[in-house]
Amino acid sequence: MSNQTYEKMWQDFGKGKKSYLGYKFEPTYRIGLTNYLRELLIIKFIDPQKEDVLLDCGCAAGKQLFALSKSIKAGYGTDIAQSFVDMADKHKQENNVENLFFSQSDIEEMPFEDSFFDKIICGEVLEHVFDKDIALGELGRVLKTGGTLLITVPNMNADATLWGRFLRLIKVRKFTPIDVFSKEELVKHGDAHVREFSKKSLSQWLEKNDYEVKVIKSASFIDGPRWFEFLLKVLLHIKIIQKAIIGLEKFLTNINLFFGRQLIIKAIKK
Repeated sequence: MSNQTYEKMWQDFGKGKKSYLGYKFEPTYRIGLTNYLRELLIIKFIDPQKEDVLLDCGCAAGKQLFALSKSIKAGYGTDIAQSFVDMADKHKQENNVENLFFSQSDIEEMPFEDSFFDKIICGEVLEHVFDKDIALGELGRVLKTGGTLLITVPNMNADATLWGRFLRLIKVRKFTPIDVFSKEELVKHGDAHVREFSKKSLSQWLEKNDYEVKVIKSASFIDGPRWFEFLLKVLLHIKIIQKAIIGLEKFLTNINLFFGRQLIIKAIKK
C-alpha cells in the first residue's frame, strides 16, 4: 500500500490520542466496555509464554503489548501512524520496558524476516486495509508454521447485536465503506472501514488460506439506542452494577452466542 493520503489520515488521527493507553479501555462507557472485553479475550487466547516472540500488528499506542510484556520474551508493535509509534515509545521509556520494540510499518510490507514470530495479534485492522489478502499473506510470511494468529474485527461492522440487526432489518442502518481517506471524513463517516466480516466469512477466509481455526468467539452484546448508551454509562460507574454487567457479557461470550459487536478468532498456521 503506497497511498500517502491513507497514511496521513491515520497519522493525523493518532496525534494526541493518549486515551489509547487508558480511558479507551476502561469499562465505564459503552465503547470502553467493548474494548475492555475484547482485550480480556485477546490476552486469554494469545496464551503468552516466556519464550514467545510476539507481534502486535496495528498496535496503536501498544496497550496490549504493555499488558503482555512481563509474560513474553519480546514483543514488536507496528502501526501505520508514526504518531502512535511515538506515543508507544514514550510510554516504554517512561516505564523502563526493555523487551518491547515499536516501528512504523504498513501491514502489507513489514520489515521482518520470514517465520520470525511465534504469535501475532492483529486487532481491529483487517476491516481497514485496502487488500485483505495481501495483508493476510504478509502476516503468514512472518509467522512460524504452527504459530498462532489472533484476529479481532467488528462483527457485521459492529451491527451484529440484536439492536444492530433490528436497525438493519428496518433499513435504518446499512454498511457503507469509507471511500475518502482523511481525518475529517473519518470523523464524519464514523469509522474507516472498507469491508465488514461475519463469523462465517472470517473463518472461511482463514481456512481457505491454510489456517486451522481453533477458537472463534463474539463479545460486547449489550446495545440499544442513544438514550440507552447514556443510561449504560451511568450504570457502569456503579461498581457493583459494572461487575454484574461484565459478568453477563462474559457469560454470553462463553455460551457461544454470536450477537456481539466483536469477533475474536484464534487460528494456527498450517
